[in-house]
Amino acid sequence: MSKLPQANLHIVIFRYGLFFLLACSLCTVIPAPNAPPDTLYLFDVSNLHLNHYEYCLALTNGEHDRCPTDSPPPVGKSYQDLLRDYDTLMFVTTLQGIVNRDRPRLYLNHDHARGDAPSVDMFWLQKFQEPHQPYGWLAQTKIINLNSLKELLDIFAPSVRGVVLWDTAVPSTLNVATTIAGVEDLAVLRDDSDITPEITAYLKVKKSLVGMFPLKAPIQNQKSKIQNPSGSAKVDAYLWAMENYLETGQTNPTVLSYIEDGWPAVRYTHQQMTRGGVYAMERDYVVQQRGFAFDLSPLSDELPLDDPTQRLGLDMETLEKIHVTASRQAKGGLLKIWGFYPWYEKYSTLADPQSKCLPTTGEWKYSWLASRYGGYLEGGGGDLQGVAMSNISIHQFAPHPRPRTAPAMPSEKSLIELGYLTPEGKVSPNHTFLLFYMGDYDIAHPVHTLLANYATAPWIDEKRGQIPLAWGLNPGMVEEIPGIMTYLYATQSDKDYFVSPNSGAGYINPDGLTKIAFLRWLWRSYRYYHTYGYDIMGFMINGDGGPMSQKRIDAFTLLTPTGFLSIDLQTDEPWPRFQSGMPLSAVPLRAFGGTPDSSAELVDQIYNEYLKQGRPPFMVFRSAFLSTTFLWNVRERLQAHDTEERILDSQDEVLHPNYTVVDPYTFFFLMKRWLEQ
Repeated sequence: MSKLPQANLHIVIFRYGLFFLLACSLCTVIPAPNAPPDTLYLFDVSNLHLNHYEYCLALTNGEHDRCPTDSPPPVGKSYQDLLRDYDTLMFVTTLQGIVNRDRPRLYLNHDHARGDAPSVDMFWLQKFQEPHQPYGWLAQTKIINLNSLKELLDIFAPSVRGVVLWDTAVPSTLNVATTIAGVEDLAVLRDDSDITPEITAYLKVKKSLVGMFPLKAPIQNQKSKIQNPSGSAKVDAYLWAMENYLETGQTNPTVLSYIEDGWPAVRYTHQQMTRGGVYAMERDYVVQQRGFAFDLSPLSDELPLDDPTQRLGLDMETLEKIHVTASRQAKGGLLKIWGFYPWYEKYSTLADPQSKCLPTTGEWKYSWLASRYGGYLEGGGGDLQGVAMSNISIHQFAPHPRPRTAPAMPSEKSLIELGYLTPEGKVSPNHTFLLFYMGDYDIAHPVHTLLANYATAPWIDEKRGQIPLAWGLNPGMVEEIPGIMTYLYATQSDKDYFVSPNSGAGYINPDGLTKIAFLRWLWRSYRYYHTYGYDIMGFMINGDGGPMSQKRIDAFTLLTPTGFLSIDLQTDEPWPRFQSGMPLSAVPLRAFGGTPDSSAELVDQIYNEYLKQGRPPFMVFRSAFLSTTFLWNVRERLQAHDTEERILDSQDEVLHPNYTVVDPYTFFFLMKRWLEQ
């Protein structure tokens, strides 16, 4: 497909013009700032949180980051200790969501310090307390430490109505209890927990789910708590919650939470280890927002590991029912999905040797299902190198960043001076232009956890600012982590550029959306793009929808007129090309990883493939959670390679690629010029 005919462009503008006129009238999305709290209570729960990633690396001398369930418990902990820790975290985080509903009151530190580096939670708290900084919204707030569960209850028990008990025998009741916690202001407690005496000394049990969903309930059991029992206690619990809380409008239908249920407690009671995060810290936001929590398999052709006797496909059918009901209650509005498919514990080859579903396959199956009902992933959660997504019920109160404008395109004169254009204004034949895309920061968890303080910490890397990078940072995350976004915008170097990740202001599959939902998605994305200066689509994913429809790409040209990139296996030929006057190209599925040397070899490999395919000298490479130093070293390897001669197998010709890493605006300026020529 070549440049879109002008008549078709007029159709696109007509079709979406009214929408954009309306969107422009609401394009400023910065709410009035809340007054910062005078005091904020800090409770350290780091001794209760197991960093499974670090535990497993230590256990295997750095060979593995995920261990089997028969691994021994961490040194100094018994399985009963782990179960008590788990129960305490569930209670404290659901209480946190209640007491933080209207204003910031309780902050938790679940991570640990590493040498001179503070924990992830303390890193952000320290940043927010820096005076005279745009992100220092807690600079005048007094921090009061709480040293025990008793001190916590002394302060906050009066703000909670009581507790709701979940049934260890039916792990899904933990998520049902989480839903109830948000609706009825009841903190969550497991039945028969070791901490029960400490909790019930302050709070009464107001609701119990114990025994409500019999494990062996026949299909027509009249004692069932739902009208039409499914034969699965796991599913019955969700059907009951759906009938009593979602269908009745008591929950917020626009916040659905895909978080692992009480399966870790089952593992601990059977003297087994979990294989990753336990989805405790993420619950504060679910409770605060009165969301609906669930954990069901997106696979219709496999029985789930945690409920192998159910009817085949029942989990997936129930999952779809929840989304149908939420969409109906939201009157067709968009649905925020908080959490993520728990691939490391269930529903994938990594967790279940009987499964045939790769983690990415399950992720795509769920994202496509959610997209069909207007659902977009925004939070993430669970297992991400051992650190959870925490305190979002506090983060979301921070002031939003100030509006920003998109960077200016480079001038022709400056590109001629750099040698990227010839004196006649043509693209120089002496360069191969590379764009490095930094991902995957499309949802809140990796931005909160990995970007600035943990693992590779690319944002505080000493090499940042020494190489141009395109950061795929979803601007819609200002809804949940506005203070973090303000910090990133305020500390941006002149070589850091922000582009949209997959696929708009949140992770969604655009072709899965209905026509009305797609208009709503454009509206949402445009408002955030316009406010924060985004005009490049850095990485489009359409999931199980395959190559994205031409009409919907055309619509995105109105949001991202500077350039558009999508994954190569979902980009229809030819590319690069013009799409409604916008340059469009593809990102290889094969991403950077391993070592800088192997990544440089990948560039060579794809370069030669592109030559054989007749593609021009423009290449994009994606990385996921890699350090800035890693990308800097890849560039160094490539520049060193440019002193070597390359011989094509297909022709006797000496090549000097002269790999040149450029920023996204230079990249698309040059690509557009090349396409025009």
